[in-house]
Amino acid sequence: MSIHKAIFIKLKSPKILRVSKRMQVRIHKSGSKGLVLLLSMICSFPMYASSDYSLSVTEPIKVTVTGKLALCSHEEKGSVILNVAGGVAPYSYRWNTLETSKDRTNLNAGTYTVEITDATGTTHIERIVVQPPYPLILSEPEIKDASCSSGKDGYAKIAVKVGRGEPYQITWSNGLKNTWEANRLEPGVYSVTVADKYHCDVTTTFEIKAVSEGINVSESIQTLSCASEKSASITLNVSGGVGPYTYKWSNGSTSQNLQNIGAGEYSVQIQDQKGCSYQASYSITAPTSMEIQTKISDPTCADSASGLIQLEVSGGQAPYTYRWNNGNTSSINSKLSSGKYTVVVTDAMGCSLEKEIVLAPASSLEIKLLEMNNASCQGANDGSIRLEVNSAEKGLNFLWDDGFTELNRNNLRAGTYLLTVSDESGCENSKSFTISEPNLLQAKIETVLDVDCELGAVTGVAWVSIQGGNQPYQITWNTGEKDLREINFSKAGNIKVNVTDATGCSSQTEVRVDFPTSISKSGRLNFKYRKLKINSEPKVQVDEEIIFESEISEEFIGWEWAFGDGNASTDKDPIHVFDNSGTFEVTLTAYDVFGCSSVEKNIIQVNKPAELITIPNAFTPNGDGLNDTFLPKLREVATFSMEIFNTWGEHIYSTSGLESQGWAGIYKGQASPGGNYLYKITYTSLSGEIYYRTGRITLIR
Repeated sequence: MSIHKAIFIKLKSPKILRVSKRMQVRIHKSGSKGLVLLLSMICSFPMYASSDYSLSVTEPIKVTVTGKLALCSHEEKGSVILNVAGGVAPYSYRWNTLETSKDRTNLNAGTYTVEITDATGTTHIERIVVQPPYPLILSEPEIKDASCSSGKDGYAKIAVKVGRGEPYQITWSNGLKNTWEANRLEPGVYSVTVADKYHCDVTTTFEIKAVSEGINVSESIQTLSCASEKSASITLNVSGGVGPYTYKWSNGSTSQNLQNIGAGEYSVQIQDQKGCSYQASYSITAPTSMEIQTKISDPTCADSASGLIQLEVSGGQAPYTYRWNNGNTSSINSKLSSGKYTVVVTDAMGCSLEKEIVLAPASSLEIKLLEMNNASCQGANDGSIRLEVNSAEKGLNFLWDDGFTELNRNNLRAGTYLLTVSDESGCENSKSFTISEPNLLQAKIETVLDVDCELGAVTGVAWVSIQGGNQPYQITWNTGEKDLREINFSKAGNIKVNVTDATGCSSQTEVRVDFPTSISKSGRLNFKYRKLKINSEPKVQVDEEIIFESEISEEFIGWEWAFGDGNASTDKDPIHVFDNSGTFEVTLTAYDVFGCSSVEKNIIQVNKPAELITIPNAFTPNGDGLNDTFLPKLREVATFSMEIFNTWGEHIYSTSGLESQGWAGIYKGQASPGGNYLYKITYTSLSGEIYYRTGRITLIR
């Protein structure tokens, strides 16, 4: 379309384009467009024309700039990378520096323009600024030192003093990232690197120091002599820090030192009062453990002593000693039967190892009892034994100790029978079996007669005592009674009983019972008594032995004495001593074979004994012939002696013998003054008893 001057209006979104004469109008969006043409030069008023056109629209050229547009303070040149879209490729480039390449490198700081032309001749101008260097500067780190050399309470903080590239990336040498602060730092040298958004970075280094001296530890370790023992120890010498210290061992102990420990790895953490800590690890090693290898030969037979055990010992410290539970002391133990054996092996360091070895028997000849029947009665030969032998061997032989060669037995009496079983290998096993029999069934008749001594009548009771056999019993009396243990009878003669037990064994017994032809109480019974020792006193006295002499006729078979003082005797002529004085009735009772009795009684008077010695309490030695000497009166005395003492205890007189004249009150040829004196008298009775008397005697002048 050729126009002189027109205005194009885009419908729904008007846009006025002013053109002059001929010009090409470019619409930047494709599609059907409604256009209105306003003509202003032909008429004096505006005229409009409109029409629809189908237009092909091309997008404008667009540029995205990447690369390093700002330079870091420690770099010299920058770079530019262009990303072009829109328009119609291919593109051509023209820089204000006359370069024609798309991308640029090694650029100094400054402003650059590039004109981009597409295939249709459309151009686009892009202005790019490469800024001059701008420094990234960190402030001095803010530091707090650790409390001790092992402490983890150090602190550091950094900040950007000069910079323009947020956000920043922060990397600490201990692994922390993107934080301005670092906590729980141990003493040491650290670094931190900060990079801005332009990838410019700077690194600073700082040191965390210890405020106080750390914990110092030295150790003394006692190792093990034996692998299995627990006798090692770790002793620590701790200094530095601020005591007291706390200890935490890997085995749970909280003490400073470890005692009685075995082989292994042990670690400890020590902490002082300020929280400073120290950690250390220790290794307790042990010698090589002893090992016992065995070579075993089991016994050929179950009960034979043909087994062997041979030991091979390794580890520990040679030489080795051996102690077996059967007394053997070498590495080879032979002539062994089956069973368990233990050995203790000790090396040169005194370390011991115990091992148990089991020798298994060869195939055993097991004799198993299936059934055994005992003899039914004592003396019967109806016992039996039925057996079974378990063995892997064939060709078994049986031999009983009575010569029988079969396995099972019948018609046996009570007794013990020994069976020996042997196989083709020569192995043997023996076992004994006992056939028992009931206790001998025994019946015994016992009788008792009941005699009426006054009337002369006789009745009897018989009973049977049974021993042995097996209950219940069947009892049959010849008098007709059955199953009664006791019967009554009133006639003399033979009494028989037959007893049969539960197994059918029986026993018979018989007894003869005779009645007395007559019952009489005319038997002679009398007694007298006398002193056993003769003395001058005719009367019976207390503590004297009295013998009672009886006259008892032969029809009496038993007797009994009653002495009237509560004592009794069954001797025929008893000897009795009365402890007290008084009148006593002594009774002798005699019994005949039928239980009838006769009684004889006598009265005996028992007196108190007379004094053997009478001692006066004063004497008057004045020569008048009356009571001139001090001498006790003696009676029934065998020996006599006397001593006199003054009140000061001085011995002034002594005499002895039954013919003594006594003390006349003379001491050393001089008359003793009147007053009290002491005496000590010793005498012996005729029966040999020794007596002592002491007291006071008054001398009267």
